[in-house]
Amino acid sequence: MQWIEIVAFILGLVLAGLLVVVPRFGPGSRQLLLMLLPACASAAVAAFGERLPGVVPADGVRLSFTLILLSAVGGLLAVQAFSRRARWLHGTLALGLTGLLVALLFAIEPPYALGFESPQGYLALGPVGYAAALFLLIVSVIVLAGLEQALRGASETVRWELKFLFLGIGALYAAVIYLSSQTLLFPPSGGLLLAGSIGLFHCMFLVSCGFILIAWRRGSGQSRISVSHGAIYSSVTLLTVGVYLIASALIARWASRWGEVGLPLEALIFLLSAVVLTALILGTGLRHKTRAWIRRNVFSGRYDYRHFWLEATERVRSIDPPPQTAAALADIVHRALGAIDVSVWVRRWDPNRLELLTATGLIVGRLDKEVTGVVEPLQSVSEPLTLEEIRALGDGAALGEFVKTTRAALLVPLVSSNRIAGVITVGPDRSGREYDGEAREFLRALSGHAAGEFHKSDLLATLVAAKEDEAFRSFSTFLLHDLKNFASTLSYIAQNAPKHQHNPEFQRDAFQSVYDTAEKMKRLCNSLKSFSGGLAANKKPIDLSQVVRQVADTLNTGLEKRLKLELSPLSPVMADAEEVGRVLQNLILNAREAIGEEGTVTVRTADREEQVEIAVADNGRGMSREFFEKELFHPFRTTKSGGLGIGLFQSKKIMEAHRGSIRVESAQGEGTTITLSFPKPRGE
Repeated sequence: MQWIEIVAFILGLVLAGLLVVVPRFGPGSRQLLLMLLPACASAAVAAFGERLPGVVPADGVRLSFTLILLSAVGGLLAVQAFSRRARWLHGTLALGLTGLLVALLFAIEPPYALGFESPQGYLALGPVGYAAALFLLIVSVIVLAGLEQALRGASETVRWELKFLFLGIGALYAAVIYLSSQTLLFPPSGGLLLAGSIGLFHCMFLVSCGFILIAWRRGSGQSRISVSHGAIYSSVTLLTVGVYLIASALIARWASRWGEVGLPLEALIFLLSAVVLTALILGTGLRHKTRAWIRRNVFSGRYDYRHFWLEATERVRSIDPPPQTAAALADIVHRALGAIDVSVWVRRWDPNRLELLTATGLIVGRLDKEVTGVVEPLQSVSEPLTLEEIRALGDGAALGEFVKTTRAALLVPLVSSNRIAGVITVGPDRSGREYDGEAREFLRALSGHAAGEFHKSDLLATLVAAKEDEAFRSFSTFLLHDLKNFASTLSYIAQNAPKHQHNPEFQRDAFQSVYDTAEKMKRLCNSLKSFSGGLAANKKPIDLSQVVRQVADTLNTGLEKRLKLELSPLSPVMADAEEVGRVLQNLILNAREAIGEEGTVTVRTADREEQVEIAVADNGRGMSREFFEKELFHPFRTTKSGGLGIGLFQSKKIMEAHRGSIRVESAQGEGTTITLSFPKPRGE
């Protein structure tokens, strides 16, 4: 079937000429010639070698194999050029190894020339031929991985232009893999080459030229491929695993020839190597060292931070709760730099106190919630600091202890408007290398964005508090107006009493009006207490279960036994019994209005590890998620037609004064549960 070689030779020359005249594949066109021309020469040797004087068929096969070796390396250089990741060191190494193998193939007398008897259809090239086949297999895997990552990083238009080019290259290397794997199945001493695999290569070369010609016709010459770091990492992982498994299989194959040991030695070695491979892949140190090597040798130090920066602009936002923002920030730092131990701290109300928002890695659970003495030494710092730079500050033991506790290799101040809004600590790189200038520059830009968002979050909270205070100052004006109206009502009753003092109906209505007015005045006056600044002023150790019983005794008559208590023994907490009772009364009364005539209200107490909880649950109408998440604790927001919308806001203020919290769970049609949490005294 020499006509296949002849057609492949002619088509390959035509395609090479077209690429010289019109290089539509950009920088890769020149390197693509290095793949096409040796393959053309191999096809020519197979087609016309027998007609050359002094050339025996075996020598023709060896020469064709050598030219295939050169073609494979040329394709490697072409794929690197297409993906714009060509490095002279890698190319020089590949060409040097190829030159060495070619020289050895012709310098060392092959076994077939020394009378070595090969199986029919095979040609013995010896250990050098075996090494060349192994080299071909490795190059083929690298090329196919490069094609995969180039396609992954290409736009839809570029894929349309170049898909047939990549199909052509991939088809050629599929034949190379078949050719080399057939040789690797035999012992290295023989280096047996299947002669028919050379013909298969030429057949696939013909197919490859057809695909590349189609790509040349539809190409614009403007296509560019940019390969992402993620594609490189994935491809290198697949390549490494593939090479490792192939090597393990070959070692197991060789070891099985040593002799019988009572076990299937080949399978045992392969399985043990697979276990070792799994351990290596799961090791974070090796993974991060590999990433660092790829950054240094493949990307020339160009970190793929653009993706992480875009992600930061979407996830690190002032409109989210600070803990959520901090968690997103720590996650981005962890994935961008490979650091395991990351913590994010913000400066709260005390100007020298840092509050921990989130932490990752081995430091989780080992850090205090608040630290002091860290902010002052950093007042004049705006750049990320290394350990040496931190020691050079020489300000206080608190900073040194903070760095030691957080396992920090870098300390990144969050500076906004010349004010430290917080700090990020970054643990050591798991690759064992120090963070370079680009990593620190990325952290500097990221910290600037995060500091601005945290600062805006603080300003927003301050603004909301100011608005609430302003609203309640307006509300107090309305209260005074209402109190004036109530006084007018009582005055009117007093003025008419002498005229109708003997009228039983007037007496009954007057007493009822006085009672209703007094109750309204009492409720309004109590609602103002939360703004007097005297909350939680009478704290002392109390049993919250006893407070629950007292409030229940007061309200049980109105609830007609529909109030159920499930009380547990509780540790004493520091609280103002009167104010806690007011909160419970407000919650139970709200629950009573929600259940109507048939529901029940349940009050439960629980002693947790660090806090004591009271839960007021009802099976009433419930609230929408949107309302209780966004409006429930804001003033003048209520679901009751006659409510003022200040009861739960007042309850929240009281709980904050006790350093506690109030948590709401509700669903429409199912009921509501409101949980009050009180911290236990320290040392409890």
